[in-house]
Amino acid sequence: MTIVASDISTLLEAGLKTIFFEAYKNAPTYYQQVATIVPSVKDKETYGWLGALPAMREWEDERLPRGLIEHDFTIENKNWELSISVDRNALDDDQYGQIKARVTAMGEEGARHIDQLVFSLLGAGFTTLCYDGQNFFDTDHPAGGGGTQSNKGTAVLSAENYGAARASMMNFNDDRGKVMGIVPDTLLVPPELEETARQILNSDFYPAFGEGNAANPWKGSAELIVSPYLGSSSNWFLICTKRAVKPVILQMRKEVTFSALEDNSERGFMRREFIYGADARYNVGLGMWQFAYGNQVSE
Repeated sequence: MTIVASDISTLLEAGLKTIFFEAYKNAPTYYQQVATIVPSVKDKETYGWLGALPAMREWEDERLPRGLIEHDFTIENKNWELSISVDRNALDDDQYGQIKARVTAMGEEGARHIDQLVFSLLGAGFTTLCYDGQNFFDTDHPAGGGGTQSNKGTAVLSAENYGAARASMMNFNDDRGKVMGIVPDTLLVPPELEETARQILNSDFYPAFGEGNAANPWKGSAELIVSPYLGSSSNWFLICTKRAVKPVILQMRKEVTFSALEDNSERGFMRREFIYGADARYNVGLGMWQFAYGNQVSE
C-alpha cells in the first residue's frame, strides 16, 4: 500500500485514530480497580459529599432525613498532551508500519500515564492531605463520637501483619461512629515485595517459620497489584475496591482525544511534517481514607 499526501485524512480517521484508541483501551492498567471515575464539568470540583452517609435505622414512626456531613475538598483539573512529528517522506516511502508502531505506543502511554498518577498519589498518601484535613494515611483520623482512627502502620509485610491490617480495616467506623463493614480485597505492593506478597496470597501452607504444614488462611483472600509507581520502597497497602467510592478519585473533565496537523497546515507546508497528538484534561485526588490501609516501613 502506497500512502500519498492525499490519503492523510483517510489514514488518520480510519487508520491511525483506530490504532491509537485500540492501544489506549487495551493497555494493561490497574487504575480502574482503585479509582472512582467522576465526570467533571468545571475547571475544578469540590467534593463535599466525602464522609458519612446516613445509616439505615428501624422505621418506627416517620422518616428521619439526615444531611451529608460536609467537607471542603477540591480537585483542580490539569491539561495533558503527547505529540509526535512524522516526516512526510515516511508516508511517501510507505513506512506505515513504523508510524503505526509509534501511534500504538502513544495510545499505551496515554493509559499508562493515568496509572502513574493514581498509584503515585497512593504512594504519597503518607504526606498528602485528604478530605478530613489529615494525611490520607494517618494515625489520628477523627472518629464519629470522639476519638481517632488509624489507617497507617509501620510493620513489614508478613502473613501476621497482613492479617492485622485486614482486621483494622474491618473495624473502621464512618463519621457518625457506625461500623462500615469494609472488607479489603486488594494487596498493593512495589516490585520489591512481589515475592512476599505472592507467598501470602498464593501459598497452600502458612508462609511463616515454625508453622509446619498448617494451611494458609490468607490464600486467595485478596488480589495482588504490583506497581512500579509506588517507588522503590518496602511500603505496602491494603485496599477495598468493591464499594461505590474508592480510595482515589479520577476526575475526568475531557477524555483523551487524537488529532493531527496535516499537509495544509503551516508546519506541514513549511517543514514537511505531520503532527499527531493526544490530549486530555483530568486530575486525581484522594478519596475515602477508610478504604485503604498503608504501612510505611522505615528503610
